[in-house]
Amino acid sequence: MKNRRALLFLASLCAVLVLGNLFASGVSGKKFSESFPASACPPTGVGMSSLVSTASGNTPFRNVSGKISSFKKIKSSRYQIASDPILIDGRQVTPVIWQSVPGSWAGSAICSSPQGEQWFVGGAGDITSKGRLLLVNSGMSEAIVDVAVWSESGVQTGKVISFPANSFTQIKLDALAPGQSKLTLRVIPRAGRVSAYMVDERGRGLRSLGGDLVSPVSATSKDFVIAGIPHQIIKATPTSHILRILAPGGVSANVHVDLISKDGTFAPVGLDQRSIAPGVVTEIVLAPEIAATAFSLRVQSDQPVVAAVFSPLSLSGPRDFMWNTATPPLVPFTIAVTGLQPTLVFSGDEISLKIDARLSSGKVQSSRIAGQDIVIWKSPTNALSLMISSVSNGVYGAVIVTSTSGVGGFPLTPGSVLTRAAIPNSNISVINR
Repeated sequence: MKNRRALLFLASLCAVLVLGNLFASGVSGKKFSESFPASACPPTGVGMSSLVSTASGNTPFRNVSGKISSFKKIKSSRYQIASDPILIDGRQVTPVIWQSVPGSWAGSAICSSPQGEQWFVGGAGDITSKGRLLLVNSGMSEAIVDVAVWSESGVQTGKVISFPANSFTQIKLDALAPGQSKLTLRVIPRAGRVSAYMVDERGRGLRSLGGDLVSPVSATSKDFVIAGIPHQIIKATPTSHILRILAPGGVSANVHVDLISKDGTFAPVGLDQRSIAPGVVTEIVLAPEIAATAFSLRVQSDQPVVAAVFSPLSLSGPRDFMWNTATPPLVPFTIAVTGLQPTLVFSGDEISLKIDARLSSGKVQSSRIAGQDIVIWKSPTNALSLMISSVSNGVYGAVIVTSTSGVGGFPLTPGSVLTRAAIPNSNISVINR
């Protein structure tokens, strides 16, 4: 009897092991496909010029304009968008758009793949506002988007926006929050393949007051860095900046801010410990007396917040401004920079990374970046793309681009990341059942 029980136990154990191996082999045999989702670049407004930097003229693209067309070669590493948005299959290379009103202002942004949630800290809805929220649906079905709005008066009435497949729509900021001067938007797509952009353009009568493309952030946070803030000294007087911040929850946020520059790290006056009222967009003037041409901020809070820095800029002719938003931790990626010659600003306790600049001559120029707190690096004039690699932990980066029309910039972050999807296995035995 004992031998029989032992044999039954061994038989059961063997059966379990065999079935387990069969299951494991089925799982390990599952195949996956990997790809970089295509990135959408925003449309060109009336009176504006738009140029997109790509990896090469062989980069596939198509227009986002009603009828869905097939991808074709873009035929230029500096492509001019006439009017409608475009969809670029840049693969591992992030395309960058440069938009300007010649002689008035300029701005820049990353062309991005669809995002689940985006916060825009910037813009105004008052009498000076010519700004707009741009929504691009590069998918094959209708888009439905929720837009929530906050201002200096608190939460505003939100909107639900729907628009057709393979198209775009724009909503004026003064229609979202009439008369309000300090805006923060949250954009959440419910349906569609949606990429969102904000243009903050301002004017008084026929006189331009500048403009910029406001880069989004994906979520609120308690600890983040706003990198690469341009700083000017005019007639021996440093210019002032404005920190715009929102605590969207129901509790006040206690915020501490450190300013990081080559002149040292310190908490600006009034920002060692500052209480931010909940649900109200608050602005704080920053007037750092530093000689550095760029600085970064580290923001720490006991409640989730979003923030950005507004910097008025004066060039030889036009009056412009620039928005700097929170920068995610830097990761290895490649960015197209044809025609931009950007300045890169890196922040972190210990900064270490490598940049390989691919030049128009076909050569590759490698640079090792190392330092503490903040490092500023200028791209070669004839660079087509920059490949960032070997990045140490806790490094943040941003880009500043200057032209005769104005100044623009954006956080150093990929516009599209590698996605992985399971490929279903064919099983003839299932079909025959």
